[in-house]
Amino acid sequence: MVVRQVNSKTGETQIIVRGNRSMSWRANVMLASSLGIVSMFFGTGIAYFGFWLVLPFAGLEFALVLYCLSATYRRLGFTEVISVGDSMVVVEKGHDKPEKTIELLRAWIRLQFDDPPSCFDVGKLQLKAAGQFHEIGGNLSKEDKRLLHRELSLCLDTDEPRLQLIS
Repeated sequence: MVVRQVNSKTGETQIIVRGNRSMSWRANVMLASSLGIVSMFFGTGIAYFGFWLVLPFAGLEFALVLYCLSATYRRLGFTEVISVGDSMVVVEKGHDKPEKTIELLRAWIRLQFDDPPSCFDVGKLQLKAAGQFHEIGGNLSKEDKRLLHRELSLCLDTDEPRLQLIS
């Protein structure tokens, strides 16, 4: 998910980049619980016929599904806020608060997007400045990366002087 906001007072543009969470945490817990109930129902039926070792594995299956859902939910909660000002570009990355902040001079930034032809590879979008590469949009789909590339290109190219030929 890519959202662009412009502050009308300062003229600073912020682009918020976040993975697409299609379900809330409560819906994830309800999904895991329903799968756990079905698993326990069948596990209890099988244990009734003497195969009692099935029950612990049914509980482990529920715990594994819940762990995988929570790890995915946390990963998709990773947020990047890219602030484009007159002279600086600030990239803040983190889950609940900025855990990593990168400040780059706007004049030195080049945007690089490797858009592979394969539909299975999402590509890599990077900000290049002073010989360093900073990847952005790591948890986005290919279409969202293209959208982020287009939005950043518009933000970074708006104030650059254009060369004109004088005849």
